[in-house]
Amino acid sequence: METAKLEILADICERFNEEQVKYVVCGAFAGKLHGIEEISKQFRPTKDYDFIIDGSKENVKKIKAALKDLFTKIEDLQDDEFEEYTTIQVVEEKNDLVLDLIKEMWGMNYSYVIKDAVIIELKDVKIPVISINNLLCMKKNSFRPQDRFDIYWLTKIKGRKK
Repeated sequence: METAKLEILADICERFNEEQVKYVVCGAFAGKLHGIEEISKQFRPTKDYDFIIDGSKENVKKIKAALKDLFTKIEDLQDDEFEEYTTIQVVEEKNDLVLDLIKEMWGMNYSYVIKDAVIIELKDVKIPVISINNLLCMKKNSFRPQDRFDIYWLTKIKGRKK
């Protein structure tokens, strides 16, 4: 599986913005956008695009409209699927893309994280990104080595902003 790219993230977010999708970038790309690679002087690989979303039927319809040309399998996503599941992964083998749509994780949902999300511009696209504090909370509940790396550097970034 290919490493996910910032250009594709910007494209997805631009499509979301055009359709007025309620979303916030989280996961490794949020760390990258907050500056993990700059401060650590290391490449932070990731294979997926993580988004905390509003799981309402209306928002899911907007997500499907935004991504129909990029993820052919997005049409398989049922409008009411987030009534049953908190996270859904969409895999597009043709383009080697993995999309994680998260309604809730570790007690955090869209309504909670949007309150202190920051807007970061990437390739002329304004992107809502989970705050460092909320990203740290999400990652502290994980035991993956890459999350330990992120916690270390996000804590350093947070200390510099005081």
